[in-house]
Amino acid sequence: MRADRIDSSSAEVVDSANHKDVPVNTRIFLKRHLDATDEEVPRLIDMATDSLSHGTDYPGDGGSDERLWRYLQYPYYLGLFAQSVVAADGISAHVKEKLCHAVLQVNMHLERGQEPGPGLFQLTAWLANAGLLSHEDYLGLRKGIIWLPRLTDNYVESTDFILPACDGVFKDPQIEREQMIELILMILTAKEAIGDQGRIIFNHLMEMNVLNKSLKREVCQIVVEEAIPFPRGGYEHPLETSDQEQDRLSIRFLPGGVRRLAVVWLARLGKDPLELLKRLLKPNTVRGHGGDHVASGALDLLNERWEKIEEEVRLELLKKAASLPDTSVRKRAYILGEKFLGLDFLRQALDDKAKSLREWAEKRLEVRDQGEHPTTEELTRELAEQLED
Repeated sequence: MRADRIDSSSAEVVDSANHKDVPVNTRIFLKRHLDATDEEVPRLIDMATDSLSHGTDYPGDGGSDERLWRYLQYPYYLGLFAQSVVAADGISAHVKEKLCHAVLQVNMHLERGQEPGPGLFQLTAWLANAGLLSHEDYLGLRKGIIWLPRLTDNYVESTDFILPACDGVFKDPQIEREQMIELILMILTAKEAIGDQGRIIFNHLMEMNVLNKSLKREVCQIVVEEAIPFPRGGYEHPLETSDQEQDRLSIRFLPGGVRRLAVVWLARLGKDPLELLKRLLKPNTVRGHGGDHVASGALDLLNERWEKIEEEVRLELLKKAASLPDTSVRKRAYILGEKFLGLDFLRQALDDKAKSLREWAEKRLEVRDQGEHPTTEELTRELAEQLED
């Protein structure tokens, strides 16, 4: 690999070809390309060695600068180093800035089989908080998300980084509407980077003033209707996306909890709640992975809007929910019925087609007969429990 010069204004990336013109080692890289001071260089070398010595195959025995540099030329190791640098006190802001730009923008030059550097959101958030985030950083973040390796938690980051990164990147005036929608869906399906924090991220995105209501509604509509938002050949990406990149995106699912939440947000953003309820509480309206989450989202909406819906209509909707194919949805319908209609509705579960629900209802009613009645708040918390993805 080679280290292209990182100009202080443009922050050109470290790309992935061998540098043949100028000999480079760690010290040269730190001084020439990051403008580190003589006092900072030894500390940065120690930080790089420490970063690579934990959880990687780096020998970690204080070897030569050249060997350390051979590792730092790979985006993954450079990202580990950058994460420790941006979190450290006493390192010049311009060193952190150039390193952040480098790790993000090198993703535009990844060779086949290379992994992006970790800390995609941490580095984006640092640049955003410093007012230094560029359009090229957005492009690098996008590529990094696409090329996240599968089945690993090495890239999972805290919402302490993800949320401010979103705040920063979506303020970029050069990002067009369709690019924003694509990036939101990419973030929400990047399980290897966001872990199980999808609901927190989705709520944050829906509350961001920089995203207009129309865009949010479109995102919600996609999330509710599509378990896989980037089906191969069925999504037109706003930026050039190779066949291999489309293949990677086409196997990523939206978290069920996010799809459930999107139903409620659709109504909050102006979609007719009654129309939503009637459509989503029909059998097989939403098929495939996560359909039970979408139906549960409709029950959340019914719970939220109960008092605003005519009595006959809401009872009909509740009965429809109690007859849906998914056992978990029917169970939630019985709990919702108990909350608003009392034990008479709960007793209908004694005739449910699933033995597990009939037994659950028997035990629940026995407890009620013994005088143990939950408060409205307890039933509300029970209704809010998340289903497994």
